[in-house]
Amino acid sequence: MKKNDDDSIEKTEKRAIISSSGDFTEFEKHISVSGSAKISGGKVDKSLRISGSGKINGDLECNELTSSGSLEGSGNITVHGDISSSGTFNVAGFLYGDESADFAGSAQVGNIVTIQGSLVASGTFIGGNFVRGEQGITLSGSSDINGNLSSEKSININGSTEIEGNVVAEDVIIGNLEKIRKQHYRIHGSIFAKNDVNVIRTQVERDIKGRNVKIGRGSEIFGNVYYVENVEIDEKAKLANEPIQIKLEEL
Repeated sequence: MKKNDDDSIEKTEKRAIISSSGDFTEFEKHISVSGSAKISGGKVDKSLRISGSGKINGDLECNELTSSGSLEGSGNITVHGDISSSGTFNVAGFLYGDESADFAGSAQVGNIVTIQGSLVASGTFIGGNFVRGEQGITLSGSSDINGNLSSEKSININGSTEIEGNVVAEDVIIGNLEKIRKQHYRIHGSIFAKNDVNVIRTQVERDIKGRNVKIGRGSEIFGNVYYVENVEIDEKAKLANEPIQIKLEEL
């Protein structure tokens, strides 16, 4: 009997404790908090909606996370659902979501970001050692990725961006293809795509590899450009080496 009591206490200790100076309402499937909220590390078996200032002390696990104010976490965050933030989102550890993530304000994650759905960031986005959005990534604000950026689908970048590692996806599009903007994009690693690579005003320090590759104006490639079917080089682009045609199995 004592063992069961101990187990019960252990499970209780893993539950997150939420306190707020404003409104706190618990529904069947979600918890709504407004004002200034404090959340202990642990698990919430519901969706969590924060419309004020939220501070998470430790690791948090919940079913869905929505923040329209400011949210700060000192540990890791695991979300079994969508992640949405329209304010300030700052997490010191890793961020995992098994659905999609949408950041419309300022977001910073200190460690690995893994999103099973799509990842969209239209504001300022700073990612840790590795950022992955399985179903596609769209960065349209100002982004800084401290490691690799990858997806099983397309990666579309149209904002001031610097990536320390490699960009890996089915298709990689960097720069607005309809309207040329002045900002530049810097990739310190390589770009690898299963299908198409299309870049404008992009500086790539290493290689580019894709089935079809288009290097637009203002771009500078310091490594090699590998292509399978077609390659287009704008007259205002700079390449350190002549493009190299490869076989499909070499992608």
